[in-house]
Amino acid sequence: MKNKEELKEVKTKLTQYIDKELGLKFNSKTNIFKSNQGVNFCGYKINEYRMKLRTKGKKRIKKVIKTMKSKIKKGEMTSIDAKKHLCGFFGYMKYADKYNFVNCYFENEEKELG
Repeated sequence: MKNKEELKEVKTKLTQYIDKELGLKFNSKTNIFKSNQGVNFCGYKINEYRMKLRTKGKKRIKKVIKTMKSKIKKGEMTSIDAKKHLCGFFGYMKYADKYNFVNCYFENEEKELG
């Protein structure tokens, strides 16, 4: 697209299409942004080149791991149970560009969890 006016026309046509053909509506947050800004969707930040984990999601994962480590030390959870729980996070992260996050954070945590 060459300019924002063209994009507004496309958005209008899309709005009409999804309303008429699919019975759906865009929410009030639907706007036009530069593609390099990316969009937040289902816990990911998606732009034209990659899909990353949102910062909020990474913080949540770190918090859960910290809690699990504490429970393991107190004997409230086994390392096997913790690993099972981590599998859910790895499923969530499967499609994201997460190389640095996994290498910098999870490898150290896995060593500590046993």
